[in-house]
Amino acid sequence: MSALLTSLTLAALAAPAPSSPASPAGVTWTLGSIQPAGRGAITPGAALARPTLRLDGSGAALTVTGNTGCSPLTAQAALKGQALVVRGVQAGGSERCTDAALSLREDYLRLLNATTRYDLSGGTLILSGGAGRLTFTRTGGAMTDTSTTQTILYPLDGTWQTRVTPGPAGPERGQALLRFTFSGAKVTVAGLAGCNTVTGSGAVVGQQVVFGGVASTRRLCPGAAGAAENRLLGLLRAPLTIERQGAALILRGQSGQLTLTRASVPATPGSALPDPAATYTLTRLNGQAAPQTLRPVTLNFRDGRLGGSDGCNNVGGAYTVQGGRITLTGGLVGTKMACPDQPTLDFQTFFEQRPTLSVQGSTLTLKAAEDTWEFQAR
Repeated sequence: MSALLTSLTLAALAAPAPSSPASPAGVTWTLGSIQPAGRGAITPGAALARPTLRLDGSGAALTVTGNTGCSPLTAQAALKGQALVVRGVQAGGSERCTDAALSLREDYLRLLNATTRYDLSGGTLILSGGAGRLTFTRTGGAMTDTSTTQTILYPLDGTWQTRVTPGPAGPERGQALLRFTFSGAKVTVAGLAGCNTVTGSGAVVGQQVVFGGVASTRRLCPGAAGAAENRLLGLLRAPLTIERQGAALILRGQSGQLTLTRASVPATPGSALPDPAATYTLTRLNGQAAPQTLRPVTLNFRDGRLGGSDGCNNVGGAYTVQGGRITLTGGLVGTKMACPDQPTLDFQTFFEQRPTLSVQGSTLTLKAAEDTWEFQAR
């Protein structure tokens, strides 16, 4: 009996421990299909931008970012085993959403709020809650080299620009200068579309760029210049296939194409970009020690989005750095926890001033007209 017990004990020690389920964190996921309760699975049409989702962190302290296809998205989540609970979902305004995109947005947010479980198999992630589920695929960066028709990995991160002169030259007569900023699977566009300025944010989905929403000012743009601007805006509002031609990128749509080249960025002292792996904590405000807040005031810069805490609530939004200044490309969204009698920082007003950014070692400094915020990397 003793020998039998010994052999069983040794066998138990030698047996591999049950493996933990793979985590969906640290990856950008793109919605493939959506299945509301009581309905069949629905695949968004080609004209719709696909919602995206990214989880960062671990355990009960996950942060959620992404978009609904036509507005930015932030939330918190808790993960244990295969249980995944998403809470505090906040989406930006829906003014940029078409009727079809708005319907997808509402179903997406409803199912995301109801999520209780995840299943991960290879490049497919399924979030389930009740009888509904969301199916995602891992966002890729494979591009096609049109000279060889082979699939290759092509680094996109950074700022690209295109200059288009569809009509008589001159900003007031139809010249367009657009800048595209890629960060991982995220992409933003900003610049002049002819007579009006344009901003938008989206994602790289497979071999396409898909913008969730493209907004422009409403300055009157008559004649040929106006027609050309409308064609350009229409091009941006539909999926664009990415192709490589030498050092250039071609964004090709059904009604035309854009040729992008790397934008030159002048090297200036203190112009280093924030460390995407760091969390920056506010230490000084206008030369004085940072005020005592309910939570530390923090910032992080990941995948083309800035996020953090204003001292009470979580905030987040897409951004670009141009000429050493931070520019929001879609506003800030945040949680709405009540913090009575607690000091907070007004992130929205501060970042609307396009503060200058400098990084020297572990110190990050933001300066607006009357305010200087100084952070230390933790």
